[in-house]
Formats: sequence, structure tokens, C-alpha cells
Amino acid sequence: MIDLLFQLFGAPEELVPLIYAGIVFSLMIGSWIPILKIGLVITKAEVKREFKWVIASACIQAGAVFFIMVPIFLTSFTGGMKEGPDIGLIIGLMCLGLFIDLNIINVFHRIGMKRALFIFILEIIPVIIIMSFMFADIGGH
Repeated sequence: MIDLLFQLFGAPEELVPLIYAGIVFSLMIGSWIPILKIGLVITKAEVKREFKWVIASACIQAGAVFFIMVPIFLTSFTGGMKEGPDIGLIIGLMCLGLFIDLNIINVFHRIGMKRALFIFILEIIPVIIIMSFMFADIGGH
């Protein structure tokens, strides 16, 4: 469906990955904020549960994830993934991202690692769903 919109409006081929990235980033931030707020209520967090702190926490998490993924972005934009992605790099960065994201949630809201893991799992479910819908047909690009 999104490919149809790109063809209809005549998006340049080289901008399609950036458009996809913008859509995914917007949807992830849009889903992170309410889910983070719900997760903080469920886990009975007592520190920084106000909406302004939830938005700040979601933006810090998104920025940290983006910063961690910069090596993969640079490798793919410079043509270094013509043979396929480096699985070791991706798995290593995913583990690093998980560790940093859990610690951001834990330190920012002071809820403990088990509760932070619960909130992280709540946050990652919509991200997986969004990415699976967005990139299901990206093989043609």
C-alpha cells in the first residue's frame, strides 16, 4: 500500500528508505508515549510519572536507540551491505540497545530492573508490529 502511495506521488527512489525511516520513527514515538505512561501506571512508578516526564523519557530512549543504530545506518548508506547485513554487528548493537534502554527507564523513573524490563517489553511489541507492516514489502526497493 505504501509503495502505491510512493508511485502515485512520484517519490524519488533514493528517498524511499528515508521516508520509511521517518514514518517508522513517528509511529514508534507515537506508540511509545502512551505505552510508557500505561507501563508506569501498571508498575506503580512513583517518580516522574507526569506526562512531560513520559515524553522526555520516550524522546531520550528514541535518541539513544537512534545513536546506537548509527553504525548500521552508515554502513547501509555507504553501500557496505551489498552482500547482506553483518549479523554480528546487528545482534551486538541490539544487545547494547536493550541494556541501555533498560537502564534509561530504570534510572529515569527509578522503578527497578524487573519493572523496567516489563515496560521495555510493552514498548517493543508495537515497534515489532509497526516494523513488520512497514518493511513487509520493502524488498522491491
